[in-house]
Amino acid sequence: MFNKKDFGIKIKVARKSRGLSQENLGKAIGKNATTIGRYESGEIMPDAEQISLICDELGIAEYELFDTSSKILNKENNRNPFNTNKLYLFYKAFYPKSNNYKKGKFILDIIEKPDCCKVNFVDYKTNKIYLSGYMMSDSNVAIFIFENYKENNLRLEVSEIILNIARGTNTLMLGSFHCTNGNYEPSVRRCMISTEDIDFSDEMYRKLEITDRELEELKAKSIWYVDVVDKYDFEDNI
Repeated sequence: MFNKKDFGIKIKVARKSRGLSQENLGKAIGKNATTIGRYESGEIMPDAEQISLICDELGIAEYELFDTSSKILNKENNRNPFNTNKLYLFYKAFYPKSNNYKKGKFILDIIEKPDCCKVNFVDYKTNKIYLSGYMMSDSNVAIFIFENYKENNLRLEVSEIILNIARGTNTLMLGSFHCTNGNYEPSVRRCMISTEDIDFSDEMYRKLEITDRELEELKAKSIWYVDVVDKYDFEDNI
């Protein structure tokens, strides 16, 4: 059963964890400190719009203010298997200004929540967030789903990374990166992910190429089965 007092306590805990006062939060959502206090005591309930604004300001999802335990189908698949909250992504990226494919190095920032792992797709050099999404995993694979970071982005963008972690997460892991370009043309490419900040070597870049065997299979079946379970010895790169 929904409990307004518990709801208010969750707002208070999240606010304090962000280092905000009731006045700070009130100004951010167009309310005064007294109203925030009444929300937190359970005396009154914010409406749907105010809940959305509060969650945006506190950096939490709306479901975190409600009892969602019955909606969690598999908590194990929402864990972080990497023992770190920062991953490094390497793939052949297209740069429109130079009209060329070059080494692309990005950061995947993992934000662990009670029942999910949120992930931001971040530029390595500028720390700009390009995409935001979530991760699910088991002992063999981690899957990242991304979409627009900003809701007002004019271009709909959804990307997916499927990462092989069966060999462990302390090595350079192989995966496939599914995305679209500025013309909405879909592409699939091999990628690598590391738990450590390593240089993007020429050898790594070479191993991101489609192999002859993959190309022959693509011609025969019109399907590219991306080889992310091979036995390349990447450990020297870490």
